[in-house]
Amino acid sequence: MDLDRALRELPEAQAGATSLNKQIAAKQKEIEAKRQQVNTFQKTLERDFPHLTNAQRQEREARLQNMILNFQQFQRQAQDGLNYQRNQILKNIQDQLVKVVSRIGRAGHYTVILNDKSVLYVNGAIDITSQVVAAMAAKPPSDKVKGGK
Repeated sequence: MDLDRALRELPEAQAGATSLNKQIAAKQKEIEAKRQQVNTFQKTLERDFPHLTNAQRQEREARLQNMILNFQQFQRQAQDGLNYQRNQILKNIQDQLVKVVSRIGRAGHYTVILNDKSVLYVNGAIDITSQVVAAMAAKPPSDKVKGGK
């Protein structure tokens, strides 16, 4: 199964991507507006700098630094929020996919369903653990790992 293709073609994934893209665009506008505020304040400070007293310079430089820190924090929080949203959308779709693949696997009497990255479905009746343990226990002593030499 091609999981990437399913994620591209599923209506739920397309709707999620559209919603996320709208949120990204809105956050980018907010980020750009805050960036503009910082730039405008910085240009004003640079223009007025020669005419300010030392106390005024220090106060405005402190305000600028505070604005920059707030902007950076807002940017990080926006990115974290968008990443969380994207991960939630993907998780919900993947959970639905796993349920559907399992249902198809049981109904179609499949043994295993794979994608290029992992196993998506395994028939629980196939478990050779007991056979492996018995075979390992039945090895002649000379084949077992020897300690020391």
